[in-house]
Amino acid sequence: MSFITDFIPRSFLRQWTALLAAWIGVGFLIVALLCEERSDIEASEKALLSHQAHIIHDNLSRQLDAIDRALRTLAQEVPVAHLHAQENNRLNSRLRAFSDAMTGVRTLALLDKDGTAISANRPELIGQNFQHRDYFQTAVRDSQLPQDALLVSAPFQTLSGFWSITLARAVHTENGQLAALMVATLDPEDFRILLNSVRYAPDVVSSLSHADGLRFLTAPENLEQHSISAEQTSTLLKRHIVSDQQETIAKGVLDSGTSQRLVVMQTFQPPQLKMDKALVATVSRDWSAIFAPWLAKAALVGFLWFAAGIAAGATLGFSQHRRRELMRREQALEQETAALQARWHAVLMATQQGVWDCDIKAGTIYLSPVWKEMLGYGPLDLGNTMGDWEALVHPDDLPQVKSVLQQHFQGQSALYESVHRVRCKGGEFKWVLDRGQIIERDAEGKPIRLIGTQTDVSTQRQQQETLNRLADHVPGALYQYLLGADGHAHFPYISRGIEDLYGKPPQALCDDAALIFNTIHPDDLPHVYESIQASAQSLQLWREEYRVVLQQGVRWISGQAMPQRTADGDVLWHGYIQDITQAKEQSLQLQNTERLLQHLLQEMPVGLCMVNCAGEMYFRNRRFLEIFGYTKEEVHTLEQWWQRAYPEPTYRDKVMQTWNAALGHARARQGEIENQEYYVTDSDGRNRTMAISGVTFGDDFLAMFVDRTEQQMQKEMFRKLAFFDSLTELPNRRQFDHSLKAEWRRSRRSGKPLALIMFDIDHFKQYNDLYGHQKGDECLRTVAQALRDALVRPHDLAARYGGEEFVCLLPECDLDGAMAKAQKLCQAVQEKAIPHADSSTGHFVTVSAGVACLIPNALLEPSSLIQRADENLYKAKVQGRNRAVS
Repeated sequence: MSFITDFIPRSFLRQWTALLAAWIGVGFLIVALLCEERSDIEASEKALLSHQAHIIHDNLSRQLDAIDRALRTLAQEVPVAHLHAQENNRLNSRLRAFSDAMTGVRTLALLDKDGTAISANRPELIGQNFQHRDYFQTAVRDSQLPQDALLVSAPFQTLSGFWSITLARAVHTENGQLAALMVATLDPEDFRILLNSVRYAPDVVSSLSHADGLRFLTAPENLEQHSISAEQTSTLLKRHIVSDQQETIAKGVLDSGTSQRLVVMQTFQPPQLKMDKALVATVSRDWSAIFAPWLAKAALVGFLWFAAGIAAGATLGFSQHRRRELMRREQALEQETAALQARWHAVLMATQQGVWDCDIKAGTIYLSPVWKEMLGYGPLDLGNTMGDWEALVHPDDLPQVKSVLQQHFQGQSALYESVHRVRCKGGEFKWVLDRGQIIERDAEGKPIRLIGTQTDVSTQRQQQETLNRLADHVPGALYQYLLGADGHAHFPYISRGIEDLYGKPPQALCDDAALIFNTIHPDDLPHVYESIQASAQSLQLWREEYRVVLQQGVRWISGQAMPQRTADGDVLWHGYIQDITQAKEQSLQLQNTERLLQHLLQEMPVGLCMVNCAGEMYFRNRRFLEIFGYTKEEVHTLEQWWQRAYPEPTYRDKVMQTWNAALGHARARQGEIENQEYYVTDSDGRNRTMAISGVTFGDDFLAMFVDRTEQQMQKEMFRKLAFFDSLTELPNRRQFDHSLKAEWRRSRRSGKPLALIMFDIDHFKQYNDLYGHQKGDECLRTVAQALRDALVRPHDLAARYGGEEFVCLLPECDLDGAMAKAQKLCQAVQEKAIPHADSSTGHFVTVSAGVACLIPNALLEPSSLIQRADENLYKAKVQGRNRAVS
């Protein structure tokens, strides 16, 4: 060991030991960081795969829930007692409508109790028998299942050749027996889109499996393996199904012959669906693919670690070799030169800078060999007077250099420091950093000796000039902003673009930043101060927009800078600021325009609402709320709107079909939704007649509602004035003539009889003379009410024919029936007991009736029926009144 220490200095051995320890320590640190990174990758990948499985679960839940609601709705519409052709045709239409409107469903069908398809959205399935399907066998034999259970079939190959599963709901009779089965076969293409949507890497495989262990759908498609039996199913999937866990994360082999994978399996069986069998969503990644980037990184880091060790060892060896050489030279110089020369030589070699020593009193200066070599001069090329030194300084820089020297001589600065140009031997100039300090003064305090160094900063100066040129071409300003621990702030560097932004030269801002803050708008200044302080505390990016007040007017400034804390505790920002006045004004103008448009939409005299592609009603104006009264909480989605605005199911289906057709027509053309009238129910339960139109934009649409309820009421009032008697409120002569012609044509086509009863109030002139016309009007209204109440069939018509005459039109009524009805009507009038003291037929008002009945043909006219009834009315009056004659 002593031999080694004699040959190799102990300090060199300590350096090698420290280097080896540091190298090994870094190796251990790298291994620890790589292990931690690998663990993080595995945890992150598990979380991501679990998230993708949740996406499949949530989307599958929404789709199956929608299909289940459709099955429930269709099952409730099935007439359990009897299924006939007319009902089947209607149900076929309903099944087609549902299958067209729903995503994810390929087939909707109704199976009878024997398993035969009696209705389906696809005609080719009607008549086929499916009793061999497991879901049908389950519905028939499993009495333990609740009646409202959703049956999930095992995967099977359909008649079309693809693999799918079927969802079924049983329809039971009142005694609980199976009457029919409503089934929906899922379309694997829609679910394959869902499985592909969660594949965020090429090696990601997503699939759906049945709880029995059968996998029926896998993405990507080229990896699909349909009809894998329970024996072929991976051990991982078997263990998950048996465990009854909602989610399992494991590593293993999914199928025989495949590589190790990280697998997330999630069971889908929402309690609200009451599924008899669960589905399992699986998302997995190839284990080696997950860690392939990590392995590459680990190999690269290991190589760099090893190379760094070799390089550090080589560098240390070379450095020690040079140090040994230097030590031998220093020893030789110590023997050959004086102590002063040895000191200067050591300084020169240690600093690698030009050194000068100025004797101020004598006016001489010593320039070291390195100083001369730096400028290309030989040992004897330069004189040693101060005049010789001043002759080397660039004429433009010499006044500044003398000024700085004089300030140092007078004690105004602790150090002399100047950056200026010095002439080289070839005539060119170099930028140097000259630093020095007085080391000796006389008794009066005058400087005697000044020692300093000179450093070549040409490269740094060129870089600074390059930076300045780049900054001058940037639209804005680059800067450094230093906030001292004592609160004083200044700009160590700021480009010339600052003068265009603040109207201040860069030189004026380098010592004091207050000039900048004096130009900031008073309303914005507090917030700017607060944001700077917050950035200084958190060392987070500072970003702010504010106004500055200049002679030219107010400007908007945008700035951002990244802070860092210095060793002295100060905070230094590196940032960029620019003028955004034009962009800000455009933004403010756009905001004003948007507010104006919003106001106009709100104040439009028609109701407006906007609906996005998800069916959410995200805008409704004031008029919409005034018309319908539905708030956002009550009606948030288009589905809720259908339910509330159109409560009657049949009319709602018709409206939805009409609206969707108009919407599709608009999107296929110019985007304008055709104007149509609908009956809409408001929040108070009142029906309104609305003209609804709109426009589409993208997947959204704007619906416009014009209230025509009052117009419809006026139209109805005019119709009533035209076709109804204002006194009795019975149909008038015009309405009667119209109805008679219509019923005459109908009876002529059907060959069925048409009867007419004509009434006349007995002795009505005497009644008017005795009681007055006001009482006469009341009498007419009472008689009309009696006739109206006595007609129970909805298609029978009672009308005022004129004066005190009334008629009753009785379709599909023979003569005997008409005669019986006439006598009943005469009796109804008499039972009203309207006093008539001047009547010869009794003490109360009575009527006489003439009855006629015909089967219309081509040889007869409607007037012949009126003529016969009028003739029989005359006979009733001749025979004594208060009777009916046919």
